[in-house]
Amino acid sequence: MFRLYDRITRIALGLVDPYDPGDASPPARHVWPYLKSHLYPLRWVLILSVIVTVIAASVEVWLISYAGQLIDMLADTPRDEIWQRHAPNLIGAAFILILFRPVSQFLRHAANDISLQCNAANLFRWRAHAHLTKQSVGWFQDDLAGRTASRLVLMGNYATFVIYHSLNAVAFGLVYMIGVVTFMAGIDIRLAVPLFIWLALYILVMVVIIPRMVRSMETFMASKSALLGGVVDTFSNFDTVSLFARRKDIEADHRAWLETTREKLFLARQISVGMRTLTVWLEGLIITGFVGYGVWLWSGGHATIGLVSAAVAMSLRITTMADWVSEAVWAIFENVGSVREALRSIAQPLSIPDTSGAPELSVSGGRISINNIRHHYGKGQGGLAGISVDIQSGEKIGLVGPSGAGKSTLVNLILQFYEPESGQILIDGQDVSAVDRESLRNAVGMVSQQAALLNRSVRDNIALGRDGVSQNQIEAAAREAQAHDFITDLQDSEGRRGYDAHVGERGVKLSGGQRQRISIARVILKDAPILILDEATSALDSEVEADIHAALTTIIADKTVIAIAHRLSTIAQMDRIMVIDQGAIVESGTHQDLLTQGGLYARLWDRQSGGFIGHID
Repeated sequence: MFRLYDRITRIALGLVDPYDPGDASPPARHVWPYLKSHLYPLRWVLILSVIVTVIAASVEVWLISYAGQLIDMLADTPRDEIWQRHAPNLIGAAFILILFRPVSQFLRHAANDISLQCNAANLFRWRAHAHLTKQSVGWFQDDLAGRTASRLVLMGNYATFVIYHSLNAVAFGLVYMIGVVTFMAGIDIRLAVPLFIWLALYILVMVVIIPRMVRSMETFMASKSALLGGVVDTFSNFDTVSLFARRKDIEADHRAWLETTREKLFLARQISVGMRTLTVWLEGLIITGFVGYGVWLWSGGHATIGLVSAAVAMSLRITTMADWVSEAVWAIFENVGSVREALRSIAQPLSIPDTSGAPELSVSGGRISINNIRHHYGKGQGGLAGISVDIQSGEKIGLVGPSGAGKSTLVNLILQFYEPESGQILIDGQDVSAVDRESLRNAVGMVSQQAALLNRSVRDNIALGRDGVSQNQIEAAAREAQAHDFITDLQDSEGRRGYDAHVGERGVKLSGGQRQRISIARVILKDAPILILDEATSALDSEVEADIHAALTTIIADKTVIAIAHRLSTIAQMDRIMVIDQGAIVESGTHQDLLTQGGLYARLWDRQSGGFIGHID
């Protein structure tokens, strides 16, 4: 029996493909167009849901009307003749109650709770994730990661809730009320008058209150999102917060966020309480109208006791339905506000739009040509102020200069993390802005100063983005990066050891040097033709750094290399060193040439070598 049930419900689950990519156009920025754009993969489920909802609601109306008919039947028929006269009628009603009604409700819930709810949330998340992962690295740096992630995950819940309750509450309630009107009007058109008056007042209340409801819930969800972002920001940087912030200041900031959220919720609940009070008043109105009018008809001999009983049952059912619908409408528009707030991240246009049908980057040698590149992050200052340089295939370039001079900006532009405001960057004659960005980044290996890792196993971090990599290849890369020995000693809180051990969020369970060495192992395994080293050995002690440099010397032999360093001894042997200051290249040459020039590089070198670095010839 369970196998049959499992098979049927899995058929319901399979009615929707939650990973339908759609037409790859940017998400709509307004709620209803956004929801509409996701309905096509759900079309058959929505049609099925409407059909079974109509059937289920019709059965419920019939059930109450039949109860009135049954009372009249029992009142008008002698006891000993009830089965002779009405056996088919009673058996048919039993069939509907025992079989047809449960089946119709099963189909309704299977369509809504399984086909719709189990798939729609993932459909919204899948498409939102596909869009967000096309955003530039710079876009992600402008917002809190926790808030963006929360909006992506919860968007699926919000959007599905709106669709689900629109079908279950609003559609069911609408069909039910139409059925009641039809039933009452069929007996006496005057019985439908109280319901029409009630419906008009009910709709008026909804029209007046809903816009205020939407605005209040949007501001509440925005404050709740800010609260979440603040908490994530504090917890993800708790080491820094613990060192520099006083506990009372941390609590004061959190209390301010909480109080703002409470005030916004209070304003929303003010509207909610008012709406519920009006709904209860309307419920009293419909009960009085239905039952009172029915009793008046009965007292004049124009209605049977069964009709009055049905009117009483229907008025009570309508009040329950009205309360349910009003709660559902409130919840729907509460989630509409949440969807609108989440769209602030989900539906932002791509900061660097994809080029449709862009060709893949083909690297033959790794020559990088930078032509009059300017980029100021939209501020008119800082960044780069017109840099031109030609890096030959296989050439090893060092970038030095004061903090904020533009070194990292140049690297970010090469990788298309940002788009230059003017100028052009070519790799082997191909404009990086016109090629497929994934192929561009596949051609570049990078070790940055932060050496951030994913909260996965060491093995997954080293093999990130590489398919079909063997354990032997992973271990060989780790050995070259001087990481294998400490990896074999790792054990996480779940008891996983060695290469299976998880490293924590951003690799927090490892030391800076350990993270750096795993990051270097990842680049070694990637074996890309272009290599960027941004303070790649800054977190290593001198002995390990010497070993890593020895390994890197072999690795970089046939690659084009750009190395950023503040510790000048790490780049002194580069083919060419470029000194960047205030967004421009102010010096260029070999280590010895720059020392001879006696400029900025020479001053930086003297400052370091005078302290702790010996002279390198």
